[in-house]
Amino acid sequence: MRALGALTRTEATLYLRNPVSIFMALVLPSAILLLQGFIIPGTRVPMGGSDPVYANLRLIDLLVPLSIAVALASVAVTNYPSAISGYRETGVLRRLGVTPVGANRILFAQWIVSAASLAAAVAAAVLVSRLVFGSLMPESPGVVVLVLVCGAAAMMAVGSVIAALAGTAQNAYGIGFVVFMLCMFTAGLWTPGPLMPDGIRQIAAFSPLGSMTQALTAAWYGGSLTVAPFLVMLGWTVICAALAARVFRWR
Repeated sequence: MRALGALTRTEATLYLRNPVSIFMALVLPSAILLLQGFIIPGTRVPMGGSDPVYANLRLIDLLVPLSIAVALASVAVTNYPSAISGYRETGVLRRLGVTPVGANRILFAQWIVSAASLAAAVAAAVLVSRLVFGSLMPESPGVVVLVLVCGAAAMMAVGSVIAALAGTAQNAYGIGFVVFMLCMFTAGLWTPGPLMPDGIRQIAAFSPLGSMTQALTAAWYGGSLTVAPFLVMLGWTVICAALAARVFRWR
């Protein structure tokens, strides 16, 4: 446990020294909220419509779950894979593998740091939305936490596949950024979930971040929530985790 604690402290220090990682995970989600809220007209007026759940909500309210999705994708498919691939590229994983510490502990340390950075990003986004725009707090906090845990597991599994296959940190970041942009589309960065055309929304519901964002929005604002998004997230978690474990290279 002491070795894991030391590695986690080291990973946290390295993370805090990386301005790109901090920006992507901690600054970008809140920046999206602020830019949308102050620059795009109509984001702070009720949307209206026939749906009683969303009629009184503003577009900025729908962007709160989306900003959390941005934070999760940033951590899981860009920061985490590039860090692990960088360690493989420089031989850190190989050298740790022949010591009593073991290379696997650096993966655990990365997961702990990723979880902490995600929690900080969620807290920042929620505080910004509440203090600046007066957004509503979750109607079902317990369900929101459950959705976040399931979504984080799914996205970290996807990130683990990238980390397992990418030979260099640069390749991992490049692949991760492409995956990040695809995830942003399915999450609703350009068209928030409830406003998506039905066909695209149904397709997005089968993606890990799309299913999480749709479930998170429903849990946050009292919408209809089924077991389907949880099954989708579980499927991505199991399949990607098994694939990553099978193809992961330590050197």
